[in-house]
Amino acid sequence: MLTLSQLENISQLPDLVLCPLNSWDLISITGEDRVTFLQGQLTCDLTQLSPGEQTLAAHCNPQGKAWTIARVIILADRILLTQPSSVSAIQLPELKKYAAFSKVTIEQETEYKILGLAGRKSAEYIAEEVDTAATHDTSRLLETGTVLIKQPYPSLRYLAVMKNDVADELVQDLEGKAEIFDDSLWNAMNIAAGVGFLTAETSAQFIPQMLNLQALNGISFTKGCYIGQETVARAKYRGANKRAMFILTGRSSECPTAGQTVEVLLNNNWKRVGAVVSASQYGDGHIEVLAVLPKDTNPEDIFQIKELEGSTLYYAPLPYQIAED
Repeated sequence: MLTLSQLENISQLPDLVLCPLNSWDLISITGEDRVTFLQGQLTCDLTQLSPGEQTLAAHCNPQGKAWTIARVIILADRILLTQPSSVSAIQLPELKKYAAFSKVTIEQETEYKILGLAGRKSAEYIAEEVDTAATHDTSRLLETGTVLIKQPYPSLRYLAVMKNDVADELVQDLEGKAEIFDDSLWNAMNIAAGVGFLTAETSAQFIPQMLNLQALNGISFTKGCYIGQETVARAKYRGANKRAMFILTGRSSECPTAGQTVEVLLNNNWKRVGAVVSASQYGDGHIEVLAVLPKDTNPEDIFQIKELEGSTLYYAPLPYQIAED
């Protein structure tokens, strides 16, 4: 299996790539109260979603800090959350605290798997081997139970949620047609897309707007109450949030890790200014980092990772506008 370290930059991405997302969890919420239960837990409005549709969302603590950022996927008989595995040990017990009061079951999904497909020929492959119409929609539910979700910039890619037997057949078919990368590549593509997922090191450190979730349609400000809602609303209506997530790019001898300290050069001195959410390193030493920094960060500033001597990073534009909180 290939890794990101075998690419010098994203332009070298093979025409067709399969990414088994082995460091991601798929969480299943079933039961007749699943929508109303999650409506009181997540920042998104699940009542507006139909089977086959999906959205990003945060699950917050009472102080409004996000335990996790998850992709929420609606199926006919269950709701799935996909998130980095390391955060689940922290977040799932918090979610299950409230489940005793509702008719829901929360568990690791066993009937479905998640895979990533990428590369300029990924749409062609899906059209020929999976479903012709699926490449035209943001997300689509197929008769097999598969949900295909078109992912944003930087490259054509799809998140596939499939029943186990369907996923196994797909993987077998792709073994001779695609390059297989571990999910370090998928992480790098999430970073380039400006989508930050939390890990154990960064869980409960940031409110959702610090992670630009309002710009990624992951927060509903009209749905009513949920855990942490007061803090999220205050950040929007009272201007209480002064931080946002940015992309930094540069070089380092090592790949930064989530939670490490970002410093900015001011008057020839390094000053702590933020924290790493996620990071990736290509084979030539080039790194890309998602970091939470002050909203008024100067694009001309120079940054470094405190824990990595000799690292140098510069501002890079996000592929979307940071919306009002």
